[in-house]
Amino acid sequence: MRRPLLSRALRVIGFISFVLAFFLAGCENSHNGNIQAPAQPPNPHSVTISWTASKSPVVGYNVYRILQSGGTVKVTSGIVSSTKYTDRTVEAGRTYAYFVTAVDAKGIESKPSEKITVNVPTAVAPPANP
Repeated sequence: MRRPLLSRALRVIGFISFVLAFFLAGCENSHNGNIQAPAQPPNPHSVTISWTASKSPVVGYNVYRILQSGGTVKVTSGIVSSTKYTDRTVEAGRTYAYFVTAVDAKGIESKPSEKITVNVPTAVAPPANP
């Protein structure tokens, strides 16, 4: 009696292998010629700025970048509730300047903070050895 049970088990395994092989073969051809290029590697550079919390009641902060033309652009998509922000859109070898404003419950912004200037290195520093 063990023989039929083993035979049935092998048939089930064989069927599962066939289905799996058929499925995988279908996946290989499922792109229909629409091959996509690999995704760009993440930007290895970033700038993190931090500041002292406002002594007045605020709901958060806006972070701005000062452009080379002298204009400004808000780099935060919304109000930042912490006193730290990381800009992941910076490029190697460039210099960036930032300032922060505090925002109260009515949405009114404070005067800009002092500007901070940051130089982004051209090379990525290797990770520290533990």
